[in-house]
Amino acid sequence: MTEPRASIWVGLLDLDDSGPVRGVSGPLGGRHDIARVLVRLHHAPIGYVQLPVAPADSLAARATSLAERTLAGRIRGHEDLDKEAQAAQQESAGWLAAVSCPHRFATSGGAGVTVIICTRDRTKGLVESLRSIQQVNYEPLEILVVDNAPTTDGTRELVTALAEDDARIRYTCEPDPGLSRARNHGVARAQFELIGFTDDDTRVDPGWPAAIAAGFAADSEAMCVTGLVASSSLDTGSERYFDSRYSWGEAFEPRRYDLLTHRHPSVLYPFSAGVFGTGANFAIRRSAVNELGGFDPILGTGGPGRGGEDLDMFLRVILAGGRIGYLPSSLVWHQHRSDVDALGDQIYSYGHGLGAYLAKQLITGQMRVSVLGRGLGHARVILGRTRRASRAGQMRARGRRLALTEARGVVAGALCYRRVARQAPGASREP
Repeated sequence: MTEPRASIWVGLLDLDDSGPVRGVSGPLGGRHDIARVLVRLHHAPIGYVQLPVAPADSLAARATSLAERTLAGRIRGHEDLDKEAQAAQQESAGWLAAVSCPHRFATSGGAGVTVIICTRDRTKGLVESLRSIQQVNYEPLEILVVDNAPTTDGTRELVTALAEDDARIRYTCEPDPGLSRARNHGVARAQFELIGFTDDDTRVDPGWPAAIAAGFAADSEAMCVTGLVASSSLDTGSERYFDSRYSWGEAFEPRRYDLLTHRHPSVLYPFSAGVFGTGANFAIRRSAVNELGGFDPILGTGGPGRGGEDLDMFLRVILAGGRIGYLPSSLVWHQHRSDVDALGDQIYSYGHGLGAYLAKQLITGQMRVSVLGRGLGHARVILGRTRRASRAGQMRARGRRLALTEARGVVAGALCYRRVARQAPGASREP
């Protein structure tokens, strides 16, 4: 399949800054005719505007004008919350005001944060991710790289070299494959109670750890904090398909979730996959992970389930009576797969992980079959998203095949979890 000639350039615009629109993954090029710009106020993401690139010398002015028209309500809402936070001490401000404005987040003197990146033989992406974490404006901070079942010494050598100039960086190795095992390994070796997870294909915003710490500080009952995952590049049809298929970067209002007072309207809640966030950007209390028994080793990339360990942990937090806070200001940028073959592999794995996650909830009795049946109407929403993604990526027939690939992954993942759980009866219970 031939990719379309035109590409979408991704930019970032701060309304309280007179500077230009900054490129997220590179400068404007001749192949770009459309710009998608993430608009922020006080470094809080407000929303996107999309507009023609040309004329490039007026892009910032035109993007600002468009944001002021189309995002006016959100801008006013943020300004009102900022005034509320300013009028009160940060500790006594309402939750929404306390977590909405990053320029009021403490960058030192608060709880320490350990950032964990689990990786396997992907040094090119890892070095970019680590460089972004090194630029964050928060302390105390620990950066812990978990090398999962490596086949080369590349990751160890890279991290060791970076650690020579940055004492915050540490290396550790988990020899058994599987993302859940790597996450558990990292949690066991983390220095601080607050643990932030991101991936080796992301770049974090400089204010990311400060937003994490603010989320926990504003709500003593919060066991987990998730955040916005924005697309860093939309050059190819594959990237645009992924961006449209998954709603990682669409929510711009802080939210809270629990079993009693903060519930999502979905008929599948709290089992609805993805409503809480994603494994590429979340933070959790170390004590909560330990109390819940760690991440399920059957799930997760590199394990039998090939994914779903993040969904499972979010659900277990909620079912245990905990609370999850979602903060758009906890921002990371994700590099999607740029070619169709890699996208297909990723889509299959995502489906496989979802199937394994759902199978676990049915096997353990956490989810009743009737609940899953009521949620089948949600299939229409998923079908609509896949169609929209196919149009966004100009995939045509390939888009339909990707949807079928994802569906096959769901079935395979469910059968896989059932089989593995039968082979190890204890694994079907909470780990």
